Amino acid sequence: MDETSLPEPEALRSLLRTALELPALQPHAARLERLVDDYARGVANRDAPLAVALVGATGAGKSTLLNALAGQPLSREGVDRPTSTVATVFAPEGAAADSLAQSGARVTTYLPGPQALWGGQVFIDTPDLNSVATTHRDVARAALERADVALVVMHRGSVAEATQVQFLTEFARRRALVFILNFADELSPESRETLKAQVRRVASEQYGLSPQDVPVFAISAQAAKDGRDVSGEFGPLLFHLRGLATQAIAARVRRGNAMGALEEVSSRVKAALEETEALLGRTRTALGSGMEKASEGLREDFDSRLKLAHGHLAAEVRRQAGGRFWGPAAWGLRLSLWGASGLGAAALVGRASLPAGLAVAAASTVVDAVRGHTRARAAESTVVEPFEDDFGVESAARTALAEARSIARAGGLEPSVLGVPDLDVLLEEVRAARASAWRYTVTTGVGEAVAGWWRTARWLVLPLINLPLLVLLGHMGYRVVRAYVEGPLLPLDYFVNAGALFVLLAGAGALLASASLAGAARRAGSGGRARFVETLATLGRRLGEAVDDGLRPGREAARRILTLR
Repeated sequence: MDETSLPEPEALRSLLRTALELPALQPHAARLERLVDDYARGVANRDAPLAVALVGATGAGKSTLLNALAGQPLSREGVDRPTSTVATVFAPEGAAADSLAQSGARVTTYLPGPQALWGGQVFIDTPDLNSVATTHRDVARAALERADVALVVMHRGSVAEATQVQFLTEFARRRALVFILNFADELSPESRETLKAQVRRVASEQYGLSPQDVPVFAISAQAAKDGRDVSGEFGPLLFHLRGLATQAIAARVRRGNAMGALEEVSSRVKAALEETEALLGRTRTALGSGMEKASEGLREDFDSRLKLAHGHLAAEVRRQAGGRFWGPAAWGLRLSLWGASGLGAAALVGRASLPAGLAVAAASTVVDAVRGHTRARAAESTVVEPFEDDFGVESAARTALAEARSIARAGGLEPSVLGVPDLDVLLEEVRAARASAWRYTVTTGVGEAVAGWWRTARWLVLPLINLPLLVLLGHMGYRVVRAYVEGPLLPLDYFVNAGALFVLLAGAGALLASASLAGAARRAGSGGRARFVETLATLGRRLGEAVDDGLRPGREAARRILTLR
């Protein structure tokens, strides 16, 4: 990654704020915000003096080493432990230390003198890491958050001390670490090498650092104050530290710290994103499985509703079939059995009184139309609206949601956060699916059933029904013409009887046409049932897509953070 490829801190901060919508990331919010602050400092402080924090266990000699490097007694030394209870910043005159003061540290300025072995740096003396006062570690952590380099000062007993190892794990990848084994004058050459090897092993195993990249120096800070190098490693330590302080290396150190902070942010975000994706995947699978289990109960419920609405479907089939016919039988198909009976009664009454017969026919037609409209609304309500004791549908809906909601709650989340609907929403979706399937049934389903019937009926049923009527009309025309030519004219009774016969033949034709439609209503219902099953499958896919859309802004922000590395 070249220098220009580092993202702007505010861009990273903005993405992180959105990514924190991921529940798996929220417990780490404070830590991630500190990491972003650390990243911003690493990117911004390019030309400032190097900030060096001395950390270590009680009695490791941090203050002594600091005074040896500064060439003057800046930090108090003593045998009473712990010597430092707060972080103290020693900044050269003219160096900006405002951000360090914000951590609660005491800030003292000093003038680098000619005796300084490594003067001109910002030194931070921190409390002991293994103090019984846990606040001391918090103070050291706050100080190290604002440092560039950590000098880890140890004695033989603190090389693998658990508190120190745990503390440094937090900073291992975003701070330049220099390990200093103090009191080398009390150790044999073999002991020094053994302890240095142990330091490298701990750094490799606990911090993930490459052993050859771990700088370790065995020195005596007290001897160095007197100008003596008892181990021959203090000179290499100074050479290493002076190299770190050069402008080019210091900029590289800060850049490396920033990249380490960014890597840690990305690592935590990646883990949270993977956890979220896995949770969403399990939720979607559970929701799909639940919908599949519930579909059988919902189909059975829809079948029972269609059976209750079968009468209306049959009437609608007859009405549409009547629209394809021509002739009087078509009107009989358009009427219900009650309406057709009314017309038959009107024909019989008309033999005695024509006006009365017409009145009966008109009344039966109007009543039949009103009855058909009422039946249509009742059938739609039966299929679409929930029953008062609709326990079967509610039980199926609970089955569909149960496992997915349990998975969400096991993850400490409300199901709605993952896109899982509640029971009332799903029941409303099922109602909408029934309504859609019913509309299809009474329109397209009935139309397709009638079209299938018509392919045969147009050649068989239609001629069989209309031929007797045509013969009757032809006979009547013949008698009327003959009577007009030869006389006498036909009496009124003849026309009334012919009309009654015509109505009866038309009614018989309508009955025959109705008989030929047997099974068409069932075929229309089968089409509606198939449509309902398809609608349920679409609903299942849509619910799955809603789960896929769960936490989408946070997931997209997390993915963008991962591309910044």
